[in-house]
Amino acid sequence: MKEFLTFKSGKFYFNENYDSSQIDNLLIRATVLNETIVDLPILPELASQIQPDIMYSSIAGTAAIEGNPITGDDVKKIAQGEEVDIYTKKDQQEIKNLIKAYALLSRIDPMTEPFNLTEEFICDLHKVITHDIPDKNNVPGKYRNGIVYVGDEAHGGMYTPPKIIDDIKNLMREFIDWINSDEVLHLNPFIRASLAHYYFCIIHPFWDGNGRTARLIEAIILQASNINYVPRELSNYYYRNVDEYYNSFSKSIRIKKDATPFLKFCIAASADSLSRIKKTIIYFIRKFSLREFYRFEKQKKNITLRQFELLSLLLDSPVAFTLKELIETRPFSILYNNVTTQTARRDMKKLVSNGLLIADENNKYSLNFKNPGIKPGSS
Repeated sequence: MKEFLTFKSGKFYFNENYDSSQIDNLLIRATVLNETIVDLPILPELASQIQPDIMYSSIAGTAAIEGNPITGDDVKKIAQGEEVDIYTKKDQQEIKNLIKAYALLSRIDPMTEPFNLTEEFICDLHKVITHDIPDKNNVPGKYRNGIVYVGDEAHGGMYTPPKIIDDIKNLMREFIDWINSDEVLHLNPFIRASLAHYYFCIIHPFWDGNGRTARLIEAIILQASNINYVPRELSNYYYRNVDEYYNSFSKSIRIKKDATPFLKFCIAASADSLSRIKKTIIYFIRKFSLREFYRFEKQKKNITLRQFELLSLLLDSPVAFTLKELIETRPFSILYNNVTTQTARRDMKKLVSNGLLIADENNKYSLNFKNPGIKPGSS
């Protein structure tokens, strides 16, 4: 633990200790899930499909925590150069800045040694995040000199961070020395990243953009520690659980001795995000494998071209459907509107008997994801 006496805000503590009884099980779960994901055979084609969607939704999530209404789908449009006029210029500029900031995250490769934070790096990150956003006080990359208030009564009360620039400068220097100290550098990266997030927010060194900067600092430390995907996914969890996010911050401030409530929330967020990512990756791997299996079945003439195209269509848009919907409803009707009901029924029977589709008690058909190619009744 590091203790520092400020000029105007009393004693300030940087404490790497926490209540392990509340954290360790979550930490083990997050670590094991990350190791599982690292070992999954993710081809570049799969990674290129997974990463952008996570990034767009995460940018929307971290911005939404601060009140920005732009959705993940519209973030994607902005990233592709579109102007989405239903939003204010300020909201759109915030998203453009975050897209650039997340591009910085993408350029950070896994390191053999822990990532060292610097004040220069943090200020440059803040410049990107708050560039060209009108604010009567905020200067991108420059520390504030005045009072700000963090939080509200609905989330544990208000917190007043250090007020004067001399205290902020000194605290940022102490923060950098502490977060890069041997004791903290060799903590589990989930812990170190969460501590960086928390204590940066406690100092709250800028007039605006502190939350977005803190969440990106956390993401960068994780990214550099070979923790993939989750650095982008975390902000989605924080947004979905925004009340708990703020409450855990307030609880940690009140107990003062350590940041256990906030760490517990952040590690739970990492574990949940990793679990979601694992399911997504496994689903993509399964889709990729099934598509290749369907091609093989077509080459062997076990299925027709039309049946292959139907299976491929269902891979991209998995839904359950009836025979009537197959013939009359798009997109299936593109394949089946010129065939007889008897032919469509024969196709379904063949695909079910080959273990490629399954039929439920209501005669609704869907892809056989669980045991593809295993014929009904086979052991």
